[in-house]
Amino acid sequence: MQVQPFEVIHYPFEAELLRKVVCPPYDKFTNDQITAFRRLDGRNFVWAILGETLEDHRYYQEAAERLRNWTRDGLLRKESEKGFLVYRQRYTSPLTGTELTRSGFMGLLSLPERSEKAVLPHERTFSEHKKDRLSLYRAVRGTPEAIFVLYSDPEGKTTSLLRETPATVAFEDFNGHSNELALLASPAAIAAIRAVVEPQRLLMADGHHRFETGQDYRDECRQADPGARGPQPYDFILVYFTPLEDSGLVVLPTHRPVKGVAAENIRSFIERASDFFEVEDSQRPVDPRNLQESALQVHENYPDRETFGLVTQDRILFLHLRDREKLKSLLPPSVGLPLRDLPVVWLHSILLERFLEIGQEEGAPDRVAYVRTGEDVYNALHQGGYDVAFLLRGTRPEEVQKVAESGERMPQKSTDFFPKILSGLAVYLHP
Repeated sequence: MQVQPFEVIHYPFEAELLRKVVCPPYDKFTNDQITAFRRLDGRNFVWAILGETLEDHRYYQEAAERLRNWTRDGLLRKESEKGFLVYRQRYTSPLTGTELTRSGFMGLLSLPERSEKAVLPHERTFSEHKKDRLSLYRAVRGTPEAIFVLYSDPEGKTTSLLRETPATVAFEDFNGHSNELALLASPAAIAAIRAVVEPQRLLMADGHHRFETGQDYRDECRQADPGARGPQPYDFILVYFTPLEDSGLVVLPTHRPVKGVAAENIRSFIERASDFFEVEDSQRPVDPRNLQESALQVHENYPDRETFGLVTQDRILFLHLRDREKLKSLLPPSVGLPLRDLPVVWLHSILLERFLEIGQEEGAPDRVAYVRTGEDVYNALHQGGYDVAFLLRGTRPEEVQKVAESGERMPQKSTDFFPKILSGLAVYLHP
């Protein structure tokens, strides 16, 4: 597997411009956000990755022509020297309120064969999302957005390079986060990074659909070009790499409001759960601030005591696990290691499916919502028509790694690597 520097295509490194043209990843948009980012600036990168709405699937060729025109006209500049794009994000953790910095770099990754297991996924993918991205990749002939991959660097051999490379530009984005960019073209620095990253298996953080789409697109190109010799542009995909041990790497919890649960079902749930959990009434009023504080308490109880929060419209309860093995005995035999030790799996396979008889049917996605903040939980219960919500801790990076190495896949929304990497920082286009 190869990690390659490339001729980075990017917007000019001008802070005022960058804050107008960067945007979230394609899969984090709502229709209202698409409209807002399009109105923000006609050069915003949303014009190159999405249509007018999420339901619009006719925009692919137009988006591709726009990217090529922007490159031809100089709005997107192509570096003449190959290198990596160092990318640092300074932000406040929405969970703890602490100031953190995550450091990484963008480069090209050779797409492994499907049998190699060189890049380990941990989430399931859905065909409709890959179909949409494949249509865009075909039109664009390249990777418009980077996927997010983790590598291990326990000795910190790449840390100083990524943290100390002087920033060429710094700008604040629409989330209020500070972003720093710098081109790294030193052959010695590039070689040092490659020496750490290339020998190991990598862990997918975000971008499962785009990664598999990259493999699909490569396979199509190979079939259309059977006489090609040596590595081709379509054999590579644009990737943001960051160390698994980086102190700024955070996985936020994603809480689950649930609808269609009657009051008597909530009472019977608590009664049944008391066989496995110590049920503690927090005595806190249900408001956004108390919900956020309760979520932090759930998150920080790990590893000494696994805890869930159970929230109704008027109560915040804590479910403190008494006997891990007793609870795990309720898991179906099909749930493999190390999934059996994850609270998010207990939640879906036991608390929801067995105690509340709520299945994970893909055809009813609004039965269970996925939210991040205490305010989101409060709004779901008091304005969104949801009856009960579960607070849970964030999955740890090392747990994600164990699951991926085992070949298992987590339930959807099991991880939320925060913050998301911005789209529009770098583009990889084939000649």
